[in-house]
Amino acid sequence: MPDLLTHVLLAYVAGAVVVGRTALPDRYLPVVTVGAVTPDVMKAAVLGEAVAGTAAGVPYSFWGIHTLGGVVVLAGVGAMTVRSDDRRAAFGALVLGGVTHLFLDLFVIRVDGFGAPYLFPLTAWLPPAGNLYASTDVWPAAVAIAVAVPVWLARRRG
Repeated sequence: MPDLLTHVLLAYVAGAVVVGRTALPDRYLPVVTVGAVTPDVMKAAVLGEAVAGTAAGVPYSFWGIHTLGGVVVLAGVGAMTVRSDDRRAAFGALVLGGVTHLFLDLFVIRVDGFGAPYLFPLTAWLPPAGNLYASTDVWPAAVAIAVAVPVWLARRRG
């Protein structure tokens, strides 16, 4: 779980910067943090042991959710749940959160030295893994807390 906390906190920081420098209202900041969780929706399928299978004879797999294409699709679905006037902003906020998630995942230690095909469906290129931290390490969450708390305090003060 430290990995999930890290994703949410650093998406909060990125969202706070965007909200502070653009006309995007504060109410979209939580939407950015929800977007940071969307690539890990795939892990819910792993819990149900349904990573790949067939439905009505059509094979499927959930690996594509943890890619840029998956983030865009899930952001589109999420944006459809808000009123039509807010859909573009909600879509952008969800994509921002998802992209921060994918960016942080570039630095996870991978056994084979390659990251996932994060740019799918644009390309199947496998970026080199950053090999900076394991997803079970606690120190990235501590760093994220150390960065997010001052941002939260600064936003609260004014």
